[in-house]
Amino acid sequence: MTEILNWIMDSIRAYGAWSVFVGVIIESVIIPIPSPLVIMGAGFILINSDLTAAGALIPVFLLIVVPGSLASTLGAYIGYGIGFFGGKPLVQRWKGFFGFSWENVDVLQKRLRGGQVKMTIFLLRAVPIIPLSLISMAAGFVRLSITTFTLWTFYGSVLRCLILGYLGWGIGETYHGLAQGIDRVETAVSLFIILALLGGIVWLRGKIGISILKK
Repeated sequence: MTEILNWIMDSIRAYGAWSVFVGVIIESVIIPIPSPLVIMGAGFILINSDLTAAGALIPVFLLIVVPGSLASTLGAYIGYGIGFFGGKPLVQRWKGFFGFSWENVDVLQKRLRGGQVKMTIFLLRAVPIIPLSLISMAAGFVRLSITTFTLWTFYGSVLRCLILGYLGWGIGETYHGLAQGIDRVETAVSLFIILALLGGIVWLRGKIGISILKK
């Protein structure tokens, strides 16, 4: 993994924005790579440390935000596809365990069409500590419109890349440690979400069991 990261960083030094795009795609496919590392590393490598915050805005946007957001959006289709194509067979097979059927998911999907959903996708993609793969899989699971998913994933990725790019530029050589710290928090959030989902399923099963016993 270290060799892959070193190759990505060397490529960013040599090829700039194109390697940012490729690096984010690779990070999206290879989960163990800390998700903030490529963008923060690009901020450190590509943006002149002598610039002011205002002066750094245009190079950060052109060299990091644009390629990073496009790559992040393309990479999000992997999780979206897993949730979209794998969700229904999973629920149909294990609906007795989950305590809900695909018809329940279908009702939820029909409700997820308003502006609130768009803003939720935007904010979840923008916050650096939120696990991106889980967001994408959840959106695919409830079969959120591909157009809505694409647009608001991209918009959120723009803000995320802007924040991380500026962080990498601002803190300099210590970006690696901060990126690792953000990734650990992201992992903790992922575990919390998974445990909360499992807890919710167990609670639903218990509630259904009690209802059956009362009958």
